[in-house]
Amino acid sequence: MSRTSQAADPDDLDAAESTALRILGGASQSATNLERRLLQRGYSRRTASAAVERCRALGYVDDAALAVSLVGRHRRAGHGRARMLADLRTRGVGVEAARDAVSAVAEDEQQAAIDAARRLVDRELRRGELDENARRRIAGALQRRGFAGDIVVRALRAIT
Repeated sequence: MSRTSQAADPDDLDAAESTALRILGGASQSATNLERRLLQRGYSRRTASAAVERCRALGYVDDAALAVSLVGRHRRAGHGRARMLADLRTRGVGVEAARDAVSAVAEDEQQAAIDAARRLVDRELRRGELDENARRRIAGALQRRGFAGDIVVRALRAIT
């Protein structure tokens, strides 16, 4: 069956599980996202749910582990909590798993913002003077990275 083909039998649980495993072979998926993809391929809701549960029981689908992995990636990229939560929500990670994964990094979010601000200041200094426009650009960049306004203000105060 090709990626875009429809299920021959929408209630064939073994075929749905096989399709789910092929999907998971490409990249980790949340349970919600995997079920959505099976539904798109023509499996019934009951069969798609059962296939996802089989994959979960086998350890192939783990929303909590996926959330921790994605949060780690965002952390290394210097992103804030808001961006992490938005990405987890987009990928269909459950609210509780997302909250748990993000809360683990919440303690050092201020330091992450300071580190990101330092890198941005260094980049601005290579362009010239650190004036008010540069500070606004840095603040905007930090907010786009998912840091809350109060954290951005404290980070800018800490580095200037």
